[in-house]
Amino acid sequence: MTEAALLSFVAALFAIMNPVGNVGICATLTEGRSQSDVRYAARTCAAASAITLLITTWTGDYVLEFFGISVDSLRVAGGIIVLLIGLSMLANNDVHRHTAAEREDAKTRPTVGVVPLAIPIVAGPGTIATVLVAAQYQPTISKLEISGVILAMCVLVWILFSLAKPIADRLGAAGMAVVTRLMGMILATIASAMLAIGLKGLMPGLA
Repeated sequence: MTEAALLSFVAALFAIMNPVGNVGICATLTEGRSQSDVRYAARTCAAASAITLLITTWTGDYVLEFFGISVDSLRVAGGIIVLLIGLSMLANNDVHRHTAAEREDAKTRPTVGVVPLAIPIVAGPGTIATVLVAAQYQPTISKLEISGVILAMCVLVWILFSLAKPIADRLGAAGMAVVTRLMGMILATIASAMLAIGLKGLMPGLA
């Protein structure tokens, strides 16, 4: 993997998973639960996210082939999804992560680790699209390297979500809003590049 490709993928995955900014969401969804329940939710979220993204990495080629989706079409669609999420994050809007109905449903669940923490908050459509696009860059980016980055990010999610309440209290709403907006800016920039490459592939005349 080239250094530029590695850094670009790491930045994209970190920004869209936003483990620091999502600490506040985790703290809210686990409010009133014991620390052991919070740790279990964090561990479950990390495991579910890792499984989802690893399956996407290793089977994405077959899914795209089955539906007849080209890599450039995927880049355009993924770029639009990531751009919308980035713009939403710039506005510090969490609508793309979960709805009011999902928040209410989470209160009645024995654990919120898989739904809604892992899906759709951490490993949602934007994250899946980012991984799918990255997996198509082979041999520049190998699936083993993508898998390594995914596992590292999920371990980070596990650690941060396990400490959700103290981190959220220390950063405060303003601190997490700053992190979320910064990640949104990074995502919007990466999405623009994805869109440009995809559109040039679909419409060579644009180049």
